Amino acid sequence: MKRFFSIILIAAAALSCSSNSYTVKGTITPTDDIKDALVILHNEFTDVSDTAVVVGGKFSFKGEADPTALVSVALNNGPRTINRALFVPEAGTITIDLDSTDRVQAGPLTESLHELMAGMNAATDAESFTDACDKAFKDNKDNAVGYLALMQRLFLFDTPAELDEYVAEAADFIKNDEQVSDMRTTLDAQQATAAGCQYKDIQGTDAAGNPLALSAFVGKGKYVLIDFWASWCGPCRAEIPNLIEVDKAYAKKGVQVIGINVWDKRDAALRAVEQMGMKYPIIFTDDKTPTDDYGISGIPQILLIGPDGTILQRNLRGSGIADAIDKYVK
Repeated sequence: MKRFFSIILIAAAALSCSSNSYTVKGTITPTDDIKDALVILHNEFTDVSDTAVVVGGKFSFKGEADPTALVSVALNNGPRTINRALFVPEAGTITIDLDSTDRVQAGPLTESLHELMAGMNAATDAESFTDACDKAFKDNKDNAVGYLALMQRLFLFDTPAELDEYVAEAADFIKNDEQVSDMRTTLDAQQATAAGCQYKDIQGTDAAGNPLALSAFVGKGKYVLIDFWASWCGPCRAEIPNLIEVDKAYAKKGVQVIGINVWDKRDAALRAVEQMGMKYPIIFTDDKTPTDDYGISGIPQILLIGPDGTILQRNLRGSGIADAIDKYVK
């Protein structure tokens, strides 16, 4: 009786272990160019990879089920991977046909993942994109699908309070994620430098390497237009002609244009200044303090500051730059 009971315990333990594992059974039509080719299994969140050899058009993987993970399987084709398939490693058998457009047959979380991806791909504007992410997050606050949905719309929150409310009921691995924490810090900084707030000083150097600060220009009776830019940034370079025109048209009306060079190599920035004919002052910075202080995660970022140091407007672009100035300068 004791021996029989022990066998039951062993069988139960084996069943318990198997119920928390997954097996990938994959196929791909064997051709000469993929004979003995490698298939790569990659955890998209941790960057950990595994490989399997294609034998007779088949390959397989085994691993521990993890609803908080996102995994891809793709054929290794030299410098790149092709025929990529995405899934959540749920317990059980996951069938992958790398020849098919409908490549993965897996559990309900993978179905939710593909619904999210289809919704994002079908989105025609920011609202429909956000709706697709919100729907997926609402139903998946404790797994990889919800985490991915949040990451896709993380830059669309307006305030730290809005972000905190959004993730309040999410699993700890989502609420405490480093990127979520970083975005909360960014949103705090944006609130502290929003329209109506006092500007924050920026320390750097001029083209000759001498110390130069934003406070050398702000609070001196002029409106100050500042542009956070980098030489490698295409949209930044596209705005520079607009800023040059503003500098020419409004300098005598009490407007000072200042470039804030960030995230850049000094030599490249100096070449850009010469090539593009930027005659207004440039403050060159060599760390992330200026963009962190202003909550800037993307450039260009153009702000208008009033004579008393109050930030009047952020996120100016194109013809909107002159329009904003015209509200204040006659």
